[in-house]
Amino acid sequence: MKLRLATVALSLAFGVSAYAVSVGQVDNFQDGTTQNWANGDAGAPPVLNIATGGPAGVGDKYMQISSQASAPGNRLTVFNRDQWLGDFVSQGIITIEVDLNNFSNIALSVRIAFKTDQGPGSSGYLSQPFTMTPGSGWLHAAFSITPATMTAIGGPAAFNTFFSGGFGEMRIINEAGAANLNGDVVVGQLGIDNIHAVPEPGSFVLAAIGLGAVAMVRRWKR
Repeated sequence: MKLRLATVALSLAFGVSAYAVSVGQVDNFQDGTTQNWANGDAGAPPVLNIATGGPAGVGDKYMQISSQASAPGNRLTVFNRDQWLGDFVSQGIITIEVDLNNFSNIALSVRIAFKTDQGPGSSGYLSQPFTMTPGSGWLHAAFSITPATMTAIGGPAAFNTFFSGGFGEMRIINEAGAANLNGDVVVGQLGIDNIHAVPEPGSFVLAAIGLGAVAMVRRWKR
């Protein structure tokens, strides 16, 4: 509850829409849904909300994605076209933190991807990989979302203007190389929890100033 209140407070401090990415937001899947994450392929293994066994243990829900040997659904990929769209740069979001568990029998190279549009050949940006051994257990990953760490794929707009122009989707994919935004063809299974939009340090300062001003106004009105 405290985490949710803090996230709401940060969003209010920055004046952002509830329907776009906001600094501090977290998808923790405790509402029993996949929180608008999907894989889009009819016939693909479904994206699931698992009721227990997340990084916090018994009763901690998490999202599980799977891939199979043949298409559709042969890539270990999940995307969001709702609350994770928006201007990451203006929000000061420089890191996406997430808890991951590789349930597969193969190693995974998990990355964050951003696509210009929703087409399979879309351009966009790809993060550095977070490498996971088979049966890894829960691990905490931090993906840097900055011009120095993101790789341009297919000739997208310059990083500093890419998000302000609107983009198609944010993705979590398994991609050993930096060749595409769709992911590798594999048979695997990945647990995902606590997807967190982390701001640069200065953003916390601004949020604190904004919240402090609200508190001062309330005290003055009393």
